[in-house]
Amino acid sequence: MFSCTILKLCYSTKVKLAPILNETIKQKLSCNELKPRKHPGRCQRIAEPLPDDLVKSIVNSLKDSQIKSIIKDGQLLLNYLHSRHMPVEQKEKNKKRLQKKTELEEKYNINEMSDQQKEKFQKFLYNRVEKLVAQQTYCWKPIDFNNEYVCHQYLLTRIAPEYSAIKLLFNEIKERDPDFKPQSLFDFGSGIGTVTMNARNVWGDSLKEYYCVDTSSKMNDLSKLILQGGNFNNDSALPKGLCYRQFLPGSPTLKFDIVVSAYSLFELPDMRTRFETLLNLWNKTNNYIVLIEMGTRAGFEIINEARDLFLNIYLNQDAQCHVVSPCPHEHSCPRFDTDDTPCNFQVPYFTPKISQQSTYKSELVSYVIIKKGPRSINDDQWPRIVRPVLIRSKHSVCRMCTSSGKLEEIIFTAAKHGQSLYWCARSSKWGDRLPITIKTKE
Repeated sequence: MFSCTILKLCYSTKVKLAPILNETIKQKLSCNELKPRKHPGRCQRIAEPLPDDLVKSIVNSLKDSQIKSIIKDGQLLLNYLHSRHMPVEQKEKNKKRLQKKTELEEKYNINEMSDQQKEKFQKFLYNRVEKLVAQQTYCWKPIDFNNEYVCHQYLLTRIAPEYSAIKLLFNEIKERDPDFKPQSLFDFGSGIGTVTMNARNVWGDSLKEYYCVDTSSKMNDLSKLILQGGNFNNDSALPKGLCYRQFLPGSPTLKFDIVVSAYSLFELPDMRTRFETLLNLWNKTNNYIVLIEMGTRAGFEIINEARDLFLNIYLNQDAQCHVVSPCPHEHSCPRFDTDDTPCNFQVPYFTPKISQQSTYKSELVSYVIIKKGPRSINDDQWPRIVRPVLIRSKHSVCRMCTSSGKLEEIIFTAAKHGQSLYWCARSSKWGDRLPITIKTKE
């Protein structure tokens, strides 16, 4: 009952919504040129096993390691990643210190103490306050990727979901912007190389430069070894123009066609460092910037923080940029403003068949793709389905984020909206765009 009340509050509307199917798509559906389940708003979220050559490269790269032990310990690392929170800011710690100090001073009535007692009490007070703050504050620590064993754990537990998620985002960019032919890519926090692998598959003919930055030399070596097929001497297997660095490029004039930060922002120690890094990345791109994190509440918050940073700074300065995906708008996130549920999307994948059976799994991700320049006049800003479509008898319920920056819920029926629109809605999935324009009526 409680969850139903929340759902009604989040998606309630004061006006009548009239969804109108895109006219071109409507004509194709009526002429049987297009099936509803294949309408252009669909995203191909089909789980596929990792390529055989990639699995072989991983096995060759770990041939002297105890793979079963790595997989077992890797589960602990995975649990930690899913439970992670953003680092607590220093001002929040100071606020807690002041609060605890005030509480203890009132409890022990410091005004009635002698000078000698006050001196001893201050030492006790400092130690006690620090202990209480440490107990009640999330202890953030960066992951030690300079440890080779940790790198191997991360590889075996994260290669499949990260590969599938980045593949999905790159394919959406390619489908929605077929004229985009990037020649250079910048990968911040390149890790195990999933960005390079997918970019090579999607835009391999046009890409001439892969600039990968990761502070861990161990991770850079592992990523390069995987691209080499597990053979250090096989440089011919590396994509042309590939280079690894441990620090961001210092030159402000160095630009790239697409900049990606995948699962890296949590390694930055505070908000100031995140903002400085994000602004640096923004200044490095000529076209797209892609940010992706795990779809936890903390992951969503860190993505929304970056989205707000770019839109608030650059739109207020009359600089042209727009959100490509997942949002069909540049307003503040309605999910963040009105709901405790993170805006995330499901990515299916198969675990690699390495010392274990391959199994089907799915992971939630939060992401944002922003492009410099004005939004194309051909972009209809179709609403994005933000939760699983509820299939019921003779009707379907779609919960969507719309171009007006609101969460809307529409119940589609064949009698009310027509067969074409009804079946398009019924065959859509969580994360798809619905090819409609929403008009409002009093």
